[in-house]
Amino acid sequence: MRLKDKVAVVTGAGSGLGKAIATRFANEGATVVVADVNEGAMAQAVAEIEAAGGRALGRRIDVTDRAALRAMMDALAASEGSIDILVNNAGTTHYRAFDSITDADWDAVLALDLKAVFYCAQAAAPHMTRQGRGKIVNISSSLGTGTTPHVGTLGPGAASPYASAKAGVIQLTQILARELGPSGINVNCVAPGFFLTPLVTSSRTPAEMVEHIRFRTDSAVLKRPGRLEELAAAVLFFASDDASFVTGETMCVDGGRTDRM
Repeated sequence: MRLKDKVAVVTGAGSGLGKAIATRFANEGATVVVADVNEGAMAQAVAEIEAAGGRALGRRIDVTDRAALRAMMDALAASEGSIDILVNNAGTTHYRAFDSITDADWDAVLALDLKAVFYCAQAAAPHMTRQGRGKIVNISSSLGTGTTPHVGTLGPGAASPYASAKAGVIQLTQILARELGPSGINVNCVAPGFFLTPLVTSSRTPAEMVEHIRFRTDSAVLKRPGRLEELAAAVLFFASDDASFVTGETMCVDGGRTDRM
């Protein structure tokens, strides 16, 4: 087991990519903290992990609340003895035509997709520094590494807040890697491509999903969507000792996307 006796916090772990990551971590021996604002989804994920023989703790948390995050991390470190791994996965998107994007759209996406990544790292890092070790894995997006001509029926500018936030996550990863490295903390990033998750399906109509699947399949070298377990495997690499001499890196897990810019 690659994460035996480790304590891993995964944000947005109630569903989608986060749930897949939390499940894989539990299978590898970690005590997984399923941190999610959706209490029902959080409880279901915990129940499923425990039913499979893993150990999971549910924590309802709004990751945009800095004070609540610090309190949660402090309590976890006190009760579990350490915080070894943090996966910053929680996120959202508001796709709108470029000329109709509002302050509310921009602020909501940047708050959850970028600022909350900083808040979570800031809350966990003191405990990792005290331990002299830790792994932080940030989840960006292939849209953080380039652009795309396709956002459903909208133009590429419809993804401006999301793409900007995810590009910021990549740069933040490098900054944190440099700053926290001397304390024994590795900070890396995974940039997923096309995976069928609730976030993808909830922002599109059924007809848009058919077209989106066709476009994303055609624009990937491997000609298919990714499987959740494939994304979880990449995150596991960065969270494990296999990546002990890797920091500040971003791994694209996107099937070889060809539609950047």
